[in-house]
Amino acid sequence: MSEEEQAAQAEEEIPESEEEALKLPFPNARVVAIIKENLKNEHQLKRDVKVGANELLAAILADISQSMDKEEYFTLSVEHFNKAARKYREIALNQKRIRKIQKVLEKQRAELDEIVTEIELEVPPESQPNQ
Repeated sequence: MSEEEQAAQAEEEIPESEEEALKLPFPNARVVAIIKENLKNEHQLKRDVKVGANELLAAILADISQSMDKEEYFTLSVEHFNKAARKYREIALNQKRIRKIQKVLEKQRAELDEIVTEIELEVPPESQPNQ
């Protein structure tokens, strides 16, 4: 076993109490539970995935907090939170829009290919430009 593999294996064996010493922003067990609830297949998560997810959640919450901080009101409500979190909630919607645009473009391309084929069939071979 290489040193890199041994280091990776040792990293996997770090108990939860030592993970807490990493000062993760959220309880790691809860983050892992949420991830596993959303996995259809059985998977084992490596430690760096757990830590990365935890840190990503902290970064997203920090960004939302900074956006809410720009509000002029002293008391922040759920409306302020929803406004600040809007870009994260719209990611799935934007992905759907992109897929819809791709399908429209694919359909248009197929129609254009069909028109080009029809034109090539109508034009006599001697009048076609050399390719």
